[in-house]
Amino acid sequence: METKTWILILRWVNIVAAVVIGAMGIYQLVTFQMFSHFHFYEIWSIFTPIYSLIFCGLLLAIEFKRDFIADQFQFMMTCFGRGIFYIFLGSVVSYQPSGESSSQQVAGWIWGLTLWLVGIFYVVIHFVGPKSATAGLKDAVSAEYGTS
Repeated sequence: METKTWILILRWVNIVAAVVIGAMGIYQLVTFQMFSHFHFYEIWSIFTPIYSLIFCGLLLAIEFKRDFIADQFQFMMTCFGRGIFYIFLGSVVSYQPSGESSSQQVAGWIWGLTLWLVGIFYVVIHFVGPKSATAGLKDAVSAEYGTS
């Protein structure tokens, strides 16, 4: 596959991931899931949907080339940094408070696993493969986001 095609695929993966993460955060906030079976020891579960929305905004801002984000979050401009970020996001979205239905827990785990796989894919792009192809993809990503 041509490098430009890979860049387009990765861009759409990032946009879809951001939209789904944001939709999950909005759904949890609108339905007040974190308060359905609230226990004091689960007080930190209120932050999960808020973090999901913040991370959604970060991913969308990166994809639409906001200069402030590119300056402040340099790790998102490399395949390795973005891969670690997706692995972290997979951990965040896979958490579901214990009182929720099993279908919601399964959806959280499925999306978390998907984000982990995307993160692992980015890390593999960084470390493995023919050096010329990996360097070409890294150079194309760098050129696309205006970094060196």
